Amino acid sequence: MKVLMVAPEAYPLVKVGGLADVVGALPKALRPLGVEATVLLPWHLFVKAQRVGEVAYAFAGQEERAPLGERWEGGVRFLLLGVPGFERDRVYGYPDDVERYLRFAVAAGRVALGFDLVHAHDWTAALLALTAPVPVVYTIHNLAHQGLVDPAPFFHWTGLPWSLFHMEALEFYGQVNLMKGGIVFARAVTTVSPSYAEEIQTPEFGMGLDGVLRRHAGKLFGILNGLDLEVFDPAKDPHLPAPYSRGDVRGKALAQKALWERTGLKGPLLAYVGRLDGQKGLDLILKAIPHLRELGFYLLVQGVGDEGIAQALRQAEEENPRFVRFVEAYDEALARLAYAGADALLVPSRFEPCGLVQMIAQRYGTPPVARAVGGLKDTVEDGSTGVLFQSYHPEGLLYGVLRLFRLGAEGLGLRGMEKDFSWAKSAEAYHRVYRLALGWGG
Repeated sequence: MKVLMVAPEAYPLVKVGGLADVVGALPKALRPLGVEATVLLPWHLFVKAQRVGEVAYAFAGQEERAPLGERWEGGVRFLLLGVPGFERDRVYGYPDDVERYLRFAVAAGRVALGFDLVHAHDWTAALLALTAPVPVVYTIHNLAHQGLVDPAPFFHWTGLPWSLFHMEALEFYGQVNLMKGGIVFARAVTTVSPSYAEEIQTPEFGMGLDGVLRRHAGKLFGILNGLDLEVFDPAKDPHLPAPYSRGDVRGKALAQKALWERTGLKGPLLAYVGRLDGQKGLDLILKAIPHLRELGFYLLVQGVGDEGIAQALRQAEEENPRFVRFVEAYDEALARLAYAGADALLVPSRFEPCGLVQMIAQRYGTPPVARAVGGLKDTVEDGSTGVLFQSYHPEGLLYGVLRLFRLGAEGLGLRGMEKDFSWAKSAEAYHRVYRLALGWGG
């Protein structure tokens, strides 16, 4: 089976968030099952690849040609499609993002010729559910980002008929909703944890698409993300001062000491690693800081994103210089040190499709304090490998922190290292979905 995975990012070529980790790891996990998966990305300015050809496609009624690059990493074949609009420093965050990714998706449909199946990821590739020449499996990584566009430019750019602009197809409150198109027209739809697949069918978590998802529930599958255990392994991690494992955790104490030295925080240390985004519950952390300080806890926050959140964190560090450290950067080395050396990892998300940081932390022996939503409750065993709390309130987070330390953070961390977060079971589930989409049986 030959599968073309179409996505905006994939580790190790380009990474913004967890989507990149999934797209980078899943092809390797599918290989033993007889699936030959190729990853197709936009040819971002900062990605180096060998040009191997070009792709002809039509956009906005004009014939265009895009260079096609190729690069191999970790036994995975990556193709890079050089459509206009990606000669920039960032993957997302521009006013013309929808136009850029629609052009990419249109051209990607031409690359799909010769493959058995397209696996399209998130709104950026959702158009392929309507245009690919082969069956499409569509994965929702985060329902909050849907790809909304006015209908006139959409139908002009893509050449699709206006007859698709109705509530059972692409129309969404007067706009075209690309993610809705992916859900409606793909052969199968997956999302990245079983609990999130259930939650998004409710008004609370459905972001306006819960009705559509309930109507298409028969083809919706929740498949839990895994971890690339070669990339995230404390026994081999080059970012740590010394290797360690479940059987010999002496190196973990060295990681803690290195984290203390790097941050200037010495004592019971809570860490947050991830995007600065309203989804992630950083407002709870900010409101809890005075109480955490009174209780003797120290706080490290590392990440980039929303400027308002960043400003609040800068102020919190300024007001609590001995207790709070804010590192406004994507720093993989510091992140690995936090996974290994913190006493607990905070994951107080408002909602969470899957999340990877809580799995990484458990693999590194650091228990998470996480809210009981989505993939967090699918991956953290409450009271065994970490602590889950229910209420989206600072008191809920504080309760979780105190409960974790009452239970014994070290013991929970050791049990977390026993969990199997490999891609093996998830890859088998994707393989079954691929076969169903192709009509080959489950």
